[in-house]
Amino acid sequence: MFAQIVFGHLFGDYLFQGKTMALRKTEKSWAGVLWCFFHCLVYTVCVCLFLWTLNPLVILSVFASHLFIDRWSLGLKWLKMIRGRNFIEAFESKDRYRDVDLSFSCLVYAVVDNTLHLFLIWLIVLFLL
Repeated sequence: MFAQIVFGHLFGDYLFQGKTMALRKTEKSWAGVLWCFFHCLVYTVCVCLFLWTLNPLVILSVFASHLFIDRWSLGLKWLKMIRGRNFIEAFESKDRYRDVDLSFSCLVYAVVDNTLHLFLIWLIVLFLL
């Protein structure tokens, strides 16, 4: 079951999320809301296809959890809260190791974001499927 969760997540969050969608989904505008909504819809379809479920509660939970994390960049908020690596600060840095820090900070953010998504889908599957 975990492989299905991971593959659904990878397809929805990477293979079917274009650059425009990724960049615009957090804009503070109606366009940003629509881009995020569309991304979450695509993501939910991918996850539910891999889980082989049409359970409305699972569909709604996957959609809502993804919307919550992506719309408000909760991975970034988590990193700020724990004073972890922050790619925005790394980008603005004048340090001579800026490029290394920026690359590693982006990797750390991706791991945090993926962990949040996978953990929530795991909980959804555990309690609703």
